[in-house]
Amino acid sequence: MMVKGRARRRFTLAPLAGAAVTALLAARAGRVDAHPEFSALGTNRYVTAAIFDDRVDVTDDLLEGILVSGEERRRLDADGDGRISDAERRAGEQRLRIEAPAVAVTIDGRAQAAPVDVSIDLGDEPRATAAPLVVERRSSFPGAWSARARWLRIALAREPPRLLGTEVGVVLGPGLSLANGVDRVTFSGPRASALEERAATFEIVGPPPARGGKLGRLGLAALGLLALAGIGLRGVIAARRRASRSARR
Repeated sequence: MMVKGRARRRFTLAPLAGAAVTALLAARAGRVDAHPEFSALGTNRYVTAAIFDDRVDVTDDLLEGILVSGEERRRLDADGDGRISDAERRAGEQRLRIEAPAVAVTIDGRAQAAPVDVSIDLGDEPRATAAPLVVERRSSFPGAWSARARWLRIALAREPPRLLGTEVGVVLGPGLSLANGVDRVTFSGPRASALEERAATFEIVGPPPARGGKLGRLGLAALGLLALAGIGLRGVIAARRRASRSARR
């Protein structure tokens, strides 16, 4: 089932990078009222496209709960000693990096291509046990957004196991706005069949900010804060692990 609109996200949300990110992105994108959330029962997926100046950056975050992450952690533990070393984590990232793209990006009907960077965040739990983890894929398309560009389409090529919910959203820099005001599309559960297409198309109006000017610098600052927000996922994992331990005491 697909639900479009600007209603509040159905996931319970926790802050990632503090009020500075929220305030800046709320001013730039019109609203930021929610952040990613883990579920013990499966995987929540968040795909976000950020457009500043002529650049499009796409992140694909998989927040894996304990029913899924245990399998992934055991796969990462190549030597079977029960702990995931940095070398094993990097090998897992490389394995995911060479897989076929999980997201397809087109701008005004033109397919975009870029290398995919992958990071796996184990939080404060390096053991090959059932504990949350985050898999993040990142692609950057410099020069992809021109002054005449209007349509951005993000198609989901592959889905993770035990998928609970997917959100595809867009964040816009100064001078850009959404033609219909819809900044995200959500999907519930996995595809009903392999033939079901899952994609979101955003109509964007307004010229990009002038390169090198004041707005351009603001856009670069916003991208930096978005990066901090992604890094803040580590804090979400650690905080939830500490809370879980305290509850068991």
